[in-house]
Amino acid sequence: MKPPERVGDKPCGDALGKHHFDELDIDYPKGEELEGIVKGIDIYSPMEDIKYRVLGDGFQINRVALTKRFINKAINNGVEYLSLTYGLEPAIKNHRVVGIKLWSRDRGVWEAKASFVVDATGLARAIVRHLPKEWPIRDDIDPKDMNIAYREVRILSKEIDEPNIHRIYINKDVAPGGYWWFFPYSMMPNKVNVGLGVQGGMGYPHPKDLLYRYVLTRPEFRGSKVIEAGGAAVPTRRPVLSLIWNGIGVVGDAAYAVNPIHGGGKGSAMISSYCLANAIINGLNHGELSNNSLWDVNICYLKMYGIKQGVLDIFRIFLQRLSNDDLEYGMKSKLIKEEDLNVLSLKGDLELSVVEKAMRLLAGLRRPTLLIKLRIVAKFMERIKKHYNNYPHNPENIFVWARELNSIYHEYLQKIG
Repeated sequence: MKPPERVGDKPCGDALGKHHFDELDIDYPKGEELEGIVKGIDIYSPMEDIKYRVLGDGFQINRVALTKRFINKAINNGVEYLSLTYGLEPAIKNHRVVGIKLWSRDRGVWEAKASFVVDATGLARAIVRHLPKEWPIRDDIDPKDMNIAYREVRILSKEIDEPNIHRIYINKDVAPGGYWWFFPYSMMPNKVNVGLGVQGGMGYPHPKDLLYRYVLTRPEFRGSKVIEAGGAAVPTRRPVLSLIWNGIGVVGDAAYAVNPIHGGGKGSAMISSYCLANAIINGLNHGELSNNSLWDVNICYLKMYGIKQGVLDIFRIFLQRLSNDDLEYGMKSKLIKEEDLNVLSLKGDLELSVVEKAMRLLAGLRRPTLLIKLRIVAKFMERIKKHYNNYPHNPENIFVWARELNSIYHEYLQKIG
């Protein structure tokens, strides 16, 4: 674990939607926590000739300062905070997690007993990865469902135009299976978070190499200075099958609580934590922390974010299979318009009516296979949404539900090619 002054220092884009604070009744970032105000995102086509603007309020944050606020609040409410202590593995007895094995420099390896354990160690899943594979909370990730990202915080030689607008650039040659981004910190209008992500498990070049080859050679970065740099892997897939099982829970990246399209995970991490905290409180009030008593955590998370996440995963798989020509044509022809993209981003909905309208308008034009695939995608997005809306209301049925989910994905991958 990092020292106290660096907790929360994970490489990321540092952006967080305002609506997450509103939904969870959390005070907006201020003072040293706040480094910029965001008003929207511009999404550029591969040739950068076409630009979609999706409006939405958000913040560019100081992630360490914001994390410090949450830690201090927990300590003030009675939490014991152990600095520089590593979680090694779960302690399991009678098929239930009953504590955790820890290591610290002053004590060596020791064990802490617990009524319930929460793994919030990110994609490392330091505790959960040691659980039995048949537990649905384990749900190991396919490397192709990850994004490998590298980013730098830079000071540019000139001020940035429209510092309240973030930029995302989609180009399969520059960022295969991902995108590169340009996120200004508006309170210092020549400071920017610039990074690049690629799909994992595909043998693509390292994102740092691609960033330096294609992005940092652009004129806007001439004379810029690096003040921070780092990389990380991000899960970009549907949620974990269950956020709890037999005495342990997961939140944040450990629960794959990340938007599959843009890789943002801070807001969804807060939602998963909110749902799990409420479930634990309710369980403690009823004197039981069983799978049944905590199961509402899954219903809560799916309702607030996870269903959208599952639907967007279907769209993500489609996008990663498109060529630059397909992407350029799709954006230029307005197959999906800005307003449709906004609804898709917020709610995870790509209505079949939108696709049908596009097919009628563009009938006879080139790339009919792209339109056909888009129609398949829209149908499977509806199908996945229906399946998640039928998520089991008790743990006994999760295994049948999971098999059906895998069957839908198998069929989708066969049809999408």
